Amino acid sequence: MKRTMMKLSAIAACLVVGTMFTFLGTASAADDYPSKDVKVIINSSPGGGTDTINRKLASLIEKEVDATFFAVNKPGSGAALGPYEVMRARPDGYTIGNLVQDSVVSAVYTKLIPNYSLDKLNIFCVVTSEPEALMVKGDSPYKTFEDFIAAAKANPGEVRLGITSIGGRPSILALQLEELYGVKFNTVQYVEGAPAQREALLSGEADAVLTSLGDFNAVLQNKQVRGLVEFSVTQNETYPDVPTIASKGHPELQIGSFIAMAAPAGTPQPIIDKLEQLYYNAQHSKAFRDWTVTVGVSPTWYGQKEAGPFLKETQEKAFKALDMMKAKGILK
Repeated sequence: MKRTMMKLSAIAACLVVGTMFTFLGTASAADDYPSKDVKVIINSSPGGGTDTINRKLASLIEKEVDATFFAVNKPGSGAALGPYEVMRARPDGYTIGNLVQDSVVSAVYTKLIPNYSLDKLNIFCVVTSEPEALMVKGDSPYKTFEDFIAAAKANPGEVRLGITSIGGRPSILALQLEELYGVKFNTVQYVEGAPAQREALLSGEADAVLTSLGDFNAVLQNKQVRGLVEFSVTQNETYPDVPTIASKGHPELQIGSFIAMAAPAGTPQPIIDKLEQLYYNAQHSKAFRDWTVTVGVSPTWYGQKEAGPFLKETQEKAFKALDMMKAKGILK
């Protein structure tokens, strides 16, 4: 019995020492983090708002650490391809990525990718939120939101409205507009996101598109594109000539996207804390805040504790709208 107790005590001591070394090793890794370059997987094509914001934050973080936060673009599958690669990465903090609303909503709801689950990610912050906007080409005959709705009403199913994927945020908004105003659009999908929508609008393939003003900042500034309405309740300071949907009497149509940052589930908590702090410092910097004004982006911050509940609430609200689309036969 005495020998048995001695053996058990020795085993317990080893476990305690092992746990201490594991903790100290993790803490040390966090202290040194990042000790090499970090891959930031962006779930959109180069040139769009999501891409630009991610690259801006990465460039600011690089000024604080002795490492490069290098961008890799992975668009496709309803904005789920990028997050899916993060899910499968080694949980060591050296592969992170972003999510947008479609990554959280339509990709989960429609099960575009097998084994895609947000449980496989550790979401450590939200950095921006951007309302959707209705935009047309600069020389479009639609000068106002009312012009656009009148044309859709007079020509059912003919006005071509560029969205992303069916089940995505723009498609939900398009359905809400159809129901509210008694119109019918010819919705065209551009699953690659804002860059593809921009090309379609400028080429005349689409009559209008639904995406954020920030995604189209360059072509808005040079007047190639004009915003007819932003689906927000607060006037965008960068685009004072674009009215809000609240000014049209329908604040309930407020809808928008966000950019959240995530690492693979299982990433050590001290490294997650370090990532959150790095992004907090970059997102709250004067350089970033001044820059967002020039591109029409709304900086919004949720840390680890708030980000998860925010995404869950967003998902639940959207799922209700998607259930309605399914009941109507729009979504299979």
